[in-house]
This record gives sequence, structure tokens and C-alpha cells, in this order.
Amino acid sequence: MSVGENILQLRKQQGLSQEALAEKMLVSRQTVSLWETDQTQPTIDNLMRLKDIFGVSVDRLLALDGGKDTKINADSLDTVCAALAYAMGVTPPNCAAGANRELCNYVDKVFDGQKADRVVMYNPDAIAEWIYEKYPEYLTGVQKHTEKEIFLSAVMPSVTPVCFGTMYTGAQPAVHGIQKYEKPVIRIETLFDVLIAKGKRVALVTYGTCSLSRIYLERAIDYYQFDEGGIAAVNAKAMELILSDEYDMIVIYNGNYDAVMHKNGPESARALAELRLNDHVFSMLSELIASHWKHHNVLVGFAMDHGCHEIDGNCGSHGLDMPEDLNIVHCYKGYPKEEKSE
Repeated sequence: MSVGENILQLRKQQGLSQEALAEKMLVSRQTVSLWETDQTQPTIDNLMRLKDIFGVSVDRLLALDGGKDTKINADSLDTVCAALAYAMGVTPPNCAAGANRELCNYVDKVFDGQKADRVVMYNPDAIAEWIYEKYPEYLTGVQKHTEKEIFLSAVMPSVTPVCFGTMYTGAQPAVHGIQKYEKPVIRIETLFDVLIAKGKRVALVTYGTCSLSRIYLERAIDYYQFDEGGIAAVNAKAMELILSDEYDMIVIYNGNYDAVMHKNGPESARALAELRLNDHVFSMLSELIASHWKHHNVLVGFAMDHGCHEIDGNCGSHGLDMPEDLNIVHCYKGYPKEEKSE
């Protein structure tokens, strides 16, 4: 995209008219129009003002993004819920969108027409598709322990409670009711509700006041929420639950990459270290499942909520209608149960 196209896109994402942007910039509306049509270029001083108004880096404004794809993935995050319901042989929640066909076809193939009787969803926060593709050396465990990539678009606004609300209801934000960064209890039917109605047990393993620990409260779920110990406590409990083999679905939230990314930037050394930690934990969980759940058909997912982008001040953010924030990739692997020898 050109500089002008970037300014136009970012202005619209912020809900600003040309007049409103001109007023903030202390220039005329005609000047903004000339920028957006690439008839003139902003001065350095104006670029500095624009980046502050839009909350992006100068590189983003100048289209120096290393050739990142500007397209949004075709399949929506709202297709995951019904696909997971299909995998477990239950009817999807009543507001869920149609099931993701790629994931359904994979389930049919890997389980030879049978259903999964165990599903484990490892939910990291804010690991964008562009991070996944740019830093494969930090995700070697995910690559080793998954075999099906599902490219998806998160929902808007691309913030955690909104996106996780969609992931497990299959509904768009206007339907499930969370349309900004807030954490009310979702009242419509969820994947957890339909599983519970079928007598299946669900465990939700989270920490602090994260979105997943709040928006799905008041259900017959076993909640393991840790105020102390952070993700170490979460991951230890997740491993304990796998070993106990009492739950049909386990959802595990790790928000460590997101927390560091906001402060230090998506590609900082500290953020990438947290990315590697997610990879390590997912690998350990996958290996534990492979060795201890051989008598189950198990579907395991590495499934983030939304992406992220870099802003000025060496920080990171998300929530915008842009490919960096919306494009994500879920990774799945099915473990068919081993047949008992005669």
C-alpha cells in the first residue's frame, strides 16, 4: 500500500473524517485529501503527528512493512466453535456460525469418521499470523506437535474478551454482547453449555482476572483460576488435569506473550522469549497427551484470539481493523486412540 492509502485506511479505522483529521493536524482538509491521493507527501513533522494520532509506527505509515500481506483471511474465528462441536459429536450452540470445513474434514480424516472424546485447547494471547510466519524458529514445538493449520480472521474490535467470546460461542460480537474491552458474563449458549448438557465435563484453567476467567462464569464448569503463580500455576494444573483424565474438554489460557508484547513490542527479545515459552509449554502438554491418553480420540489446538502490531515507543498493541491484528492461524493435531491388542 502507498503512504496515501495507509493514511486513508488508518483514518477510517479511527472513525475520523478528513475534516476531523485536518483539525487534529492543524492543516486544511484539502491537504489531507492530497496526502490520501498521493498527490503530496506529509512532511516529517506531519508524519510524527500522524503516527501519534493513529497509534502506529512511522514504518506503518510509510508502508515499510517488509511486504506484509494486506489481505484479511477469508474464514472467520466464528467458524471454530461449531467445528469443535462437530469434532465432539454435539450440536453447536444456537447462535454459532457454520462450522469451519477444513477443521471438520481434518477431524473426519484423522479419526476415520469417529469423533473426539477429548479436546484440549491451548489459548495463547495475541500471537499474530505474521509473528507465526516470521519467527518459525521460536515455534518449532508447535510445528512438531500439530499438522493442520487453519488460517482465520479475528473479529472486531480485535481485543481479547471480544475474540474469546466469539471463539467459544461461534457468534459475532453484536450477538454474544461483548463489543469492547470489557468482561461481562456471556448469556447466550456456548460450546461449554452444549457439552455440559450432554454430560461432558469441562475445565477452564486461567489466571488473574483474564478474560477467559470472567466471561464464561456461572456455568457448571470446573474453574481453576490462579491469583498467584501466573502461567506456571496454570500450566502445572493443566498437566495435572491431563494425568487425572477426568475432563472431556480442557481450555488453558496463557497471556504471557500479550503482556510482554504491549510493554516491549511484538518482536522484542523479551516478547520472543515468551513466544518460545508458549511453544515449550504446548510441546510438553502435547507429549503428555500422546503418552497418557492413548485410549482416547484427542483433538489438541494451539489457538490464539487475535494478532498484534507495533506502535511507537517500542510498544505493541491490537484492536484495529488491520491484517496484523486480525489474521491468525490455529494449529491442530488429532491423536487417534490405539486399538487394544487381542
